[in-house]
Amino acid sequence: MRSGARQVFRSRPLVATAILAPPLAYLFAESGGVSPYAALAAMAVLCFVVMTAGSLLLGAAELPSAAAWVLGIFATSIAVFALVELLRLPAFECFALWAVLVLALGGVQARRIREPAPSLDLRDLLGLLLCAGVTLMWCRGIAAAPEVLVRERLLPAWIDYFIHGGTISQFGDPRSFAHLSYDLADSPLRLYHYASYMLPAAFAEPLDQPGLLLATSVWLPLGFLTMCAGSYALGVALAGQPGGVVALASLTLVPDAAAYGLRNSVFGYYWNILSSPGSGYAIGIALLSVAFLHRYAALRSSRALLAGAVLAVGTLLFRANVFVLAFPAWLAAAGVSLPFFRRRRFLLAVLLIGSVALARLAIYVAADNLPGWDIAPVLETFLDASHANQEPTAYTGWYETLRAYGPGISAPAGILLVFLACLGLLALLYPAALLLARRRLSAIDCFPVFVIVFYVLLMIWAPIPPHGDAEEFTHRPFIVLYATIAIWTATLLARQLPSQAEHRPGRLWQMFFAVAVAAAALMWSQAPAMGRLHAAWGRGLEFYGVEDGVPQAAAFLRGNAKPGDIFAVSGPTRQAVVTDSATQIASLSGLSTYIARPFIQMVTPGQRKELASSRYAALVRVEGETSADSALALLRDLGIQWYAFVGPDGPAWDPARGRAVFVGGKIAIYSSTAR
Repeated sequence: MRSGARQVFRSRPLVATAILAPPLAYLFAESGGVSPYAALAAMAVLCFVVMTAGSLLLGAAELPSAAAWVLGIFATSIAVFALVELLRLPAFECFALWAVLVLALGGVQARRIREPAPSLDLRDLLGLLLCAGVTLMWCRGIAAAPEVLVRERLLPAWIDYFIHGGTISQFGDPRSFAHLSYDLADSPLRLYHYASYMLPAAFAEPLDQPGLLLATSVWLPLGFLTMCAGSYALGVALAGQPGGVVALASLTLVPDAAAYGLRNSVFGYYWNILSSPGSGYAIGIALLSVAFLHRYAALRSSRALLAGAVLAVGTLLFRANVFVLAFPAWLAAAGVSLPFFRRRRFLLAVLLIGSVALARLAIYVAADNLPGWDIAPVLETFLDASHANQEPTAYTGWYETLRAYGPGISAPAGILLVFLACLGLLALLYPAALLLARRRLSAIDCFPVFVIVFYVLLMIWAPIPPHGDAEEFTHRPFIVLYATIAIWTATLLARQLPSQAEHRPGRLWQMFFAVAVAAAALMWSQAPAMGRLHAAWGRGLEFYGVEDGVPQAAAFLRGNAKPGDIFAVSGPTRQAVVTDSATQIASLSGLSTYIARPFIQMVTPGQRKELASSRYAALVRVEGETSADSALALLRDLGIQWYAFVGPDGPAWDPARGRAVFVGGKIAIYSSTAR
């Protein structure tokens, strides 16, 4: 009996679940939509399945539990996504199928292994606990955003969470799943990196929760934890367990460059991770791919090289604008590490240039924006957006002054300012760390250099997507640069400490861990403010106020609509908007909408644009009807079951809102099927 108990406590998935599930459950419960007990049960199941999958894939490799978490998130997300697409079943059913397979394989493996499971390293478990702790520190404010929205009509999170919430519902909520695109019902899905949405979507059906709540309290924490785990795993690979602590601290406990120096908050690492949680998943996976590459370079393990390659390629399914920088750099570092190419450097250079050119061409084709030979407009657009439109900063007017000297001066100076804005002190500390460690550098230490080189190439040659956002493939990938340089700087410096050289890493680890815990305690109250954007153009996009009645109208629809129902909202606009009432109600209700944000639907020529144009015109006709009976009949003919009118009064065909089935604030809801 005692032997069996020891085996349980030596089980990596069980122990990791006991560490990770409570803080993740706390964040889930902070949303106000689920009880603490339901949140704990759901997170315990998720963590156990994820850690079991990761441990199976990790095998006997001597990598930390944090690596198993990242592997498990990677495999589970992609498996659920593939099952959703192949079987056309909601995410919960697909997750259940995957869980049965994973647990069955775990049971088979346990019966095959007769030797007692090795004892788990306490430092490894405490490292995982530190990952969970800093995740709780950074995510707790946004996790509670849905409850604040209902109470105050303000979303204390970046406005894009409304969009992400609708996307989560379209994969997991029975109300939306049958209609494919939540924002243009019954239209095929657009090409996008959807993998990170699968795990929060798996909670939608069994716990009956809308997408916005799952986006803020599940999607974000899981992504942030994955980033933390990936950084810890890479730090361990580069500098042992002390390196894991300093690597994690460099990405979670040290102020980023937006807090000092040039103070350009659009290059704030924390704001970018918190406002776009899919990036956290991608960064964690990309960092683990480098850890596997390091393992290959040290042990010549072909399995490690294959695992790193799969992770590097798979990053595309989680965040394309992380992939476009992380993958070419990984490929180049892999080439340098392979003995075959180390003896054939010219061949390596040719293959690398060719592969990067093909990758860039694929991006252009996907963006439907093939470039000409003149690269100046792309670079100038990015530099203008980065330096001239981000006030307040500490270098107001610098770039405008540089432009007076012509592109020969302004372009390289603007690129240098980008590096200073996103790296801050790291721009000085990283070269200093390289200089100190110059006699101990290995082939894998070229990875940050490749990241720098390829980021410059991205700034010059990346496409501007059809919707006109010049920073899609130029600004957003900088988080790969920041994470890489921060981790390498921290681990290179850690390797220079005397106690490390004297073969006492245990004492060094204790010191680093104690300092990290103290830093987390000091930063606990400061973290939310450090993750915000301070640029003038972003005012109103954080702490965004919705129309009076939107949360209540969404709750009414969620409680009264049947699976498969579609709603529409009055007053659609062709102007470019970040969000609209249709997007917000879809995110809060879990229903698909007839059309939301028409501009983004019509930006690219094709069937989607034609469908969006016809639906826009149809809603204009609805508002132009002269009687409630004719308007409701037209809605029925269009296949719209619910119609939300936004305004202080009702529509022209029902100004007193007498035919509405719900009235709250500025929202009146009409049922086209009511008798």
